[in-house]
Amino acid sequence: FNRRRSGKIDRRMISSAGFGAENIFEKLETFAYDPGMIHISIDNSGSMSGEKFDQAMVSAVAVAKACSMIEGIDVKISLRTTTNDYTYGQCLPFVLNAYDSRKDSITKIKSMFWMLSSAGTTPEGLCFEAVMKSIVNDSKGKDSYFVNYSDGMPMFGNNDIEYYHDGALNHTKSQVDTMKRNGIKVLSYFISGGYECDREQKDFKRMYGSDAQYINVQNVSAVARTINKKMLAQYCQVKLKN
Repeated sequence: FNRRRSGKIDRRMISSAGFGAENIFEKLETFAYDPGMIHISIDNSGSMSGEKFDQAMVSAVAVAKACSMIEGIDVKISLRTTTNDYTYGQCLPFVLNAYDSRKDSITKIKSMFWMLSSAGTTPEGLCFEAVMKSIVNDSKGKDSYFVNYSDGMPMFGNNDIEYYHDGALNHTKSQVDTMKRNGIKVLSYFISGGYECDREQKDFKRMYGSDAQYINVQNVSAVARTINKKMLAQYCQVKLKN
């Protein structure tokens, strides 16, 4: 930060020093993180198609790109949806691991992510057990973060399962609570298209906690700042304990 009234003298400003020109100092602020694993899980249901899915992917890729330049911070991006009857014989919850910074380069995102699209229903909690196992296995000895993008309530069904309403809400909440008990920090964002009701906001916080956020599709790019804030808060807590 330059043009400050205190700190270290900025040599570039010395020539302008004088009466009334006292902002010639600079300060350098450095943030340090403990090693971390960020798992970004994106709702890939049909209702996310279009701008919601595009903006969610842009935000996820921005986080992945930023973390690729930070030592010790790994990122995984997964999509959750359902299979179709024609390909798999029945409709099932499905998680696609699209990117893993420990194995994949940013080149994979550039060359393959343009082929991704949204379809299917919203199995939410039915996918979270698999996601949680992945996070626990991936983050041994690291701080772990589950970042969720979604635009709707849990909904899934086939010949064997009916996953709707309170049953689905309660199951999703139980999976999120289990993540938290396992030390996973949860950041959840409901991507609004402008037509959602108050009930959906309450149900979303019911599933993901009081710190879950309701954001407009145009503001998805701001999510990276809240992830940064969450990581800094965790870092400060660790330093205070030590």
